[in-house]
Amino acid sequence: MRNLNITQLVEAWIHISPSFRVSELPNNIFQVIARANMLGTDTSNPDSRGAKVYSEPQNLPTAIASILNHVENRANFHPQSQSGERLVSDFINYLKQINLTPFFALEKEESRVNKFESKNYNVLIDQIISLYDGVLSKSDENAMRKSIADMAKSVFGRDPLHDQKTAFLLTTIDMANPLLPRILIYYTTLHMKYVKGKSEIRLQEYQVNKQEYAVLPDFIRAYANKLSVLPRTPVDQWILESSSPERVNAKLCFQVSKAQRN
Repeated sequence: MRNLNITQLVEAWIHISPSFRVSELPNNIFQVIARANMLGTDTSNPDSRGAKVYSEPQNLPTAIASILNHVENRANFHPQSQSGERLVSDFINYLKQINLTPFFALEKEESRVNKFESKNYNVLIDQIISLYDGVLSKSDENAMRKSIADMAKSVFGRDPLHDQKTAFLLTTIDMANPLLPRILIYYTTLHMKYVKGKSEIRLQEYQVNKQEYAVLPDFIRAYANKLSVLPRTPVDQWILESSSPERVNAKLCFQVSKAQRN
């Protein structure tokens, strides 16, 4: 294989689609439910176009969203338009493409396995939220709770036909500290087992895999002209297209009322 310089690597990432395919996830994953969100403030100028999206510091949220959109295209991973069952085949591709992105650098990777048998769905949310290590403001925490609840509706509203292993993928643009922008990838595998003769679910086990990537703003600005050929993707558009559709009539088997919690 010939050696490539940095510019050639960036050009290859922008213009050449990968050819690898992964047929299925390990551990018999039945479906993948994806959500996307952003922490902090989107300071992007909606009128910026071309290289300015990547060269002007205030446009960094849109620049990151546009790069992530390209990552999804490279992985053929489209949560808004593909079923959860279809996403399974390209989920590993998506994680690989995040790692191959020249504008992100992996900083931390960890995995945690927990047992969970409570019927109080809010306990599950609290446990997952706690893995964000106190970096969330109150408004960001509320947004995160809604994201997790919305993800769960796609699973807990299903008919109780069989036990399930479902992957929840949460991709976060973290601009809570604008000087240290990050990408957070949370991949939560839930093993759900139905109570015999009932429609409710017991969670036997869940595993949370967390990856944190530093965004490299200087590198993005250095290659602004080359990145300008990518489709401009505002944060709101990226969130919509990177999130599995919500099941409108789904109910959360674990969610309890405020009165029950008190």
